[in-house]
Amino acid sequence: MHPESSRISRVVLACSAAFVLAACGGGDDREPTGTLKLGITDAPVDAADAVVVQFSGVELKPKGGEPFSIDFVDSTGQSLSKQVDLYLLSGTKRELLLEGEEIPAGEYEWMRLKVDADPTVVDSYIEIGGGQCELRVPSGDETGLKINRGFTVGVGAITDLTIDFDLRKSIVEPPGQQSEPEVCDGQEYLLKPVLRVVDNLEIGTITGKVDPLPDGCDSSAVYPGNVYLFGPYTDVEPAVDDYDGVDDAVTWAMVDPTTFEYTIGFVPAGKYVIAYTCSPDSTQVDADTDVSEEVTFVPDAGVQVELAPGETKLVDFPPAP
Repeated sequence: MHPESSRISRVVLACSAAFVLAACGGGDDREPTGTLKLGITDAPVDAADAVVVQFSGVELKPKGGEPFSIDFVDSTGQSLSKQVDLYLLSGTKRELLLEGEEIPAGEYEWMRLKVDADPTVVDSYIEIGGGQCELRVPSGDETGLKINRGFTVGVGAITDLTIDFDLRKSIVEPPGQQSEPEVCDGQEYLLKPVLRVVDNLEIGTITGKVDPLPDGCDSSAVYPGNVYLFGPYTDVEPAVDDYDGVDDAVTWAMVDPTTFEYTIGFVPAGKYVIAYTCSPDSTQVDADTDVSEEVTFVPDAGVQVELAPGETKLVDFPPAP
């Protein structure tokens, strides 16, 4: 996060009959407004020491209206980008991009995160083994990170959304580069985000602890391993056996090697299967949906979980009898 204090200035690119402040038309009355809070979190990547993305603003597209931008500026009105280390935002942690911005009420079709990814300067980057590699967003200067998920801002209400990056799937090496280097050495990576957007009024948390070296894990395993969340399902189907680009996990969490605890935050209410694995898991395979990778779960059928809004559910491994 950029250390300087900042404020947010909205730049309306075009006025629309349905979505515009009355100042665009010269009147004294204002159209109905609401408040938007927008945070960012991530499902972690275990091959990196830091994943820093620099944001310069947010663009919103009202239904039936023209897009407008909310650009970040400092106290003097100068442009001020925000650097966010997504690697630090696992579990229930998030960083606010918009802390409570008043915008026209109504339906919105999409949002776009404006990202600075200039290969000639240090803005967005990944750290591996003490080295630093540039992160590049394909066509980032033109399109940024566009999220085609609609949302509604109620009149006088607060809409609180969180964008969840799946960093393991979002960081991709360009073709021809050395696979999974131990240290960044001037290479660059592509940021092709796998994102989900959740409403903070409709989410819960799943947390728990893994017993040291549970049944099914041995000294050759990657320990303490990872916990995966599958779903949501109308009727829970517990059979999950791989992570190969088809019916993948919604999100996942690494088990802390000191406390043997894990936390999965920002989970929409619903029915899920949660499963623990100490099997090795390749980030390269995760990025390639044409390659299948068998992952052994303990227990192999996972654990069924039903989560209500605002609830924190405890699921340990092995599960209680």
